[in-house]
Amino acid sequence: MTTDKIPVSFTCRKCGTNLQWSDDANDSTEIECKNCGERFGTYRDLKNAALEAVRDKAVSLIKDAFKRR
Repeated sequence: MTTDKIPVSFTCRKCGTNLQWSDDANDSTEIECKNCGERFGTYRDLKNAALEAVRDKAVSLIKDAFKRR
């Protein structure tokens, strides 16, 4: 079994700042860049985007693992 980690981070598409939010954010919390104010939707939107990115990466890693054998 692999111990690979799949890091997920969000960067502002307008200014390049790493997005951050409070630990008490909930699904309806609006997320915006603290540097330029660009809005990114809700915390739920970002969680869903992260899940999709991790799912895609996991599928890619599994496919690669089976190609090597």
